[in-house]
Amino acid sequence: MDPVALAARGESVWHRLGLAALGVGWVERSDVAGRTEPASPVFLAALSLRAGVPAARLARAVEDLEGELAVRDAGGTEDLGPFGFVIQAREPWMLREPAPPAPVPAPAGLEVARCRTPAEVELFERTSVEAFTGTTAGWVPGSIHPPGASLRVGGLSLLLARLHGRPVGTAIAAVDDTVLNVAGVAVVEPARRRGIGTQLTLACLAAAPTLPAVLSSSEDGHPLYRGLAFRDVGPSALWWRPGPRAT
Repeated sequence: MDPVALAARGESVWHRLGLAALGVGWVERSDVAGRTEPASPVFLAALSLRAGVPAARLARAVEDLEGELAVRDAGGTEDLGPFGFVIQAREPWMLREPAPPAPVPAPAGLEVARCRTPAEVELFERTSVEAFTGTTAGWVPGSIHPPGASLRVGGLSLLLARLHGRPVGTAIAAVDDTVLNVAGVAVVEPARRRGIGTQLTLACLAAAPTLPAVLSSSEDGHPLYRGLAFRDVGPSALWWRPGPRAT
């Protein structure tokens, strides 16, 4: 499979599994995948499944969804500006062929484990929100990862890092029979630059060591993934449609 198409498929797998826990549908139709109902804007509203899908096709895929939302252009070349979107980020797709990773020493006192109870899932969600936004103000427990349902979705692993018992980071491994998608790697600000993100990513890779692993990388995360043998396979672009202004 084309590497960009494989990477987009991985992101589609993660959204299908993550949204399933919320009871929200995610449907692949030819060259575009998208959710069928409102959900947290953490989840994409639509995603092109290959490079070169026209901007108008992506815009049509979300025309029935209201409010603020994001879509990803898998090829990173389309202009969604005329359809009311603004560019949010340009992120490379990265691919890692299946191979045992080189061992990396973990920080003393660090434990990374899959969430196995509803209480751990709620702690995971809280830690993820704090790591990505710097605050938990406005966070509604269960709005992204409902504790019970998230544990029942096959192929979905929520990984929580604790440093000396304190939650400090999160990552998500989403797997089907062809690809492993690594998502949601985040560390709370006071614990950054200690190698915790590396250990979270290694834990994701261990979830399906015989499959190729894919992800879309932020600028900050790019050196980390390169150090774990991921390589760039093409650009992608994340576009944001603001919600209506309050009157």
